[in-house]
Amino acid sequence: MNGIPQSYNGKPLIHAWNYCATDGAAFGVVARYQNGDSKKDIIPFFNRSGTTWAAGIELNPRPLFGLDKLAAQPKDKAVFIVEGEKSAAALQSIGITAVSSLGGSPAAKQADWTPLNGYKLAYLLPDADKPGEHYMQDVYRSLMALDSPPQCKVVVLSGLPIKGDVVDWVQSLIIDWDGYSPIAENLHEALREELRAELKSAEPIPEGWGFVGSVSAGYGDLWEKPGEIETKTPLVQVLQPELIPEPFRHWLADVSHRMQTPPDFAAISSLVIVGSIIGAGCSIRPKRLDDWEIIPNVWGAAIGRPSVVLKSPSMKEPMSLLERLQAEYGEQYEQDKAGAEFDMLANKAMIDDVKGQLSKAAKGKGKDGVVKGEDLQKLKADYMELSENAEPEATRRLFKTNETSVQSMTVLQNQNPRGLLTFRDELTALLVKWDREDGADERAYFLEGWNGNGSYTDFKIGRGLTEAPNICISLLGGIQPDKLRRYLYQAQNGSNDGLMQRLQLAVWPDEPEHWRLIDTIPNKVEKRRAFDIMKALAELDFIGCGAVQSEYDDRPYFRFDDAGQAVFNEWLTTLQTVKIQQETNPLMVEHFGKFRSLMPSLALIFHCIDIADGKAPGNVSVQAAMLAVEWCKYLESHARRIYAMAESPEHEAAVRLADKIQAKSLPNPFTTRDIERKGWHGLKEKEEVEAACGVLKDEGWLMMQRKPKPPTGRTPLPEYYINPVLL
Repeated sequence: MNGIPQSYNGKPLIHAWNYCATDGAAFGVVARYQNGDSKKDIIPFFNRSGTTWAAGIELNPRPLFGLDKLAAQPKDKAVFIVEGEKSAAALQSIGITAVSSLGGSPAAKQADWTPLNGYKLAYLLPDADKPGEHYMQDVYRSLMALDSPPQCKVVVLSGLPIKGDVVDWVQSLIIDWDGYSPIAENLHEALREELRAELKSAEPIPEGWGFVGSVSAGYGDLWEKPGEIETKTPLVQVLQPELIPEPFRHWLADVSHRMQTPPDFAAISSLVIVGSIIGAGCSIRPKRLDDWEIIPNVWGAAIGRPSVVLKSPSMKEPMSLLERLQAEYGEQYEQDKAGAEFDMLANKAMIDDVKGQLSKAAKGKGKDGVVKGEDLQKLKADYMELSENAEPEATRRLFKTNETSVQSMTVLQNQNPRGLLTFRDELTALLVKWDREDGADERAYFLEGWNGNGSYTDFKIGRGLTEAPNICISLLGGIQPDKLRRYLYQAQNGSNDGLMQRLQLAVWPDEPEHWRLIDTIPNKVEKRRAFDIMKALAELDFIGCGAVQSEYDDRPYFRFDDAGQAVFNEWLTTLQTVKIQQETNPLMVEHFGKFRSLMPSLALIFHCIDIADGKAPGNVSVQAAMLAVEWCKYLESHARRIYAMAESPEHEAAVRLADKIQAKSLPNPFTTRDIERKGWHGLKEKEEVEAACGVLKDEGWLMMQRKPKPPTGRTPLPEYYINPVLL
């Protein structure tokens, strides 16, 4: 192969072996550099650099040498496995299908042996030393891990010197062969005949290679030190007290302290609730002049194991304030309803009177039945005035609902133009519903409602017209990590419609390390302060508090003050030119795309909380803008933890299985069915179990053995032996 150095570390190139794909195309080369009898350097070149090759290999697992030869070999014919490219090339040169792996005797486990899956027979030809024997042991165990492994036999070539290999065996038969040059074709058949004679002494796999029996007692030298198996779940930023808006800080700290839970769940719940109360009542235009508008409704999710971090009680503490607010409006509605019904009855009676007068006037007066136009015009004017001044039907102000159907939600949205919060203690049921074909319309409806400023019109025979001039939906709920994982898999594999990215206030805090019993009186003063803020926001006059609205605007809007504008401009520029450009995780890229609205939404929420708490009105303050930026940093760390679930599910399953092995919860050996029967969290599905075993096998925790298929019945499941260090 052209393009490799002719010398390396001062040593000349002796020979090079091409690594070819199944179609014969070269994709790498291994070169031997040596000066006389000095120590050789075997260098892989698998990295392209223009027309040349650079040293190194990043492929994992590593490819076999001889894939092109293997592809041409029928699966019912034998394959020869040797150690090293030189030995494999020697057999290949006389028409024998031989393969080897890259990296010498210690590296057999790093190779991809799956191309041998389904072959009937493999002859293993070890070098005549301990490393050679260990190499073939590793090869054998790798082959036995295949779904359909070949039958394996060991061939110890006769007459080999210590450390001898296939090349030495050929040279004993062809005295003047240098070990590299092509062997004369007229010698091929004679050499193949000699090899067939050697195969007559082929032996079955030694018992120790299959680690049958007491692994810890008899074959401990076969094991390597088990690798570290630790969770790859990224660290998250702790929610510091100063991140919580001051009017809510002491209340939420009291909630977290009494429950002994992370403050994150109650904090994001309170922000989602406040955003839903403001809803489409006002907006923020984050640029100084542009009319780009953002409604401050947000979606949040509390992620954590059930009954461990108390996410549901943490969410329900702020929700209880919203429910109390809704109840007060319900009481007011009952009081107003009677008066409204009387006004409606009185108006209806007057309209009925006009209708009666119209009936008489239409008959005319006198014998000729003359109808006077002025009488009709007066009745028409009376009717129009009564119709225009009719009291509308009393409707109850709602702040939250568990209803999600498109038609019912649209009716509620029409009656509550600021929008509504949909709360689900467990979001899983809602996500499952949206995954079904009959839930697709509802899913799309909610995704549109996230924007907060869309309208909806629908007409169906039998139901009639359903419409709302503005649809604004906030969403809050809890979800267990394992149940969230499959939605992340879908998003990772191309089924991403932006649902997960809309859960901008999704948090997954660390579980508390320490717990103690707390039994104190709740801080009712701070809780009342938080409720008063929510109540004030429900009726807040946004224009009176500094928002502006022209005849062309659908709603009042705020802008940043000068210092706040500078903070936003710098933050948005960094987001667009640094974070999004440098991010490699496609899910995080899309998540950052939704941050454009998150920061201004949070800034407006913080600003409105301060106004409702009695602080100065006006444009959105620099303090609110800076706090929103810090929240974006905090939420980014949680988003990275959440999306990491989609990146390494096999490793996380292996962490769980490793914990069970260390807890001595499995027999030795065990099968995958032994694990499935346990019903352990995160290890219930066959795919999860097999993936976990595969990772632990690669890390030296387990060895796998396949028992031969009996004459009748099913093929036994492979057995996994545990590294004796762990027993």
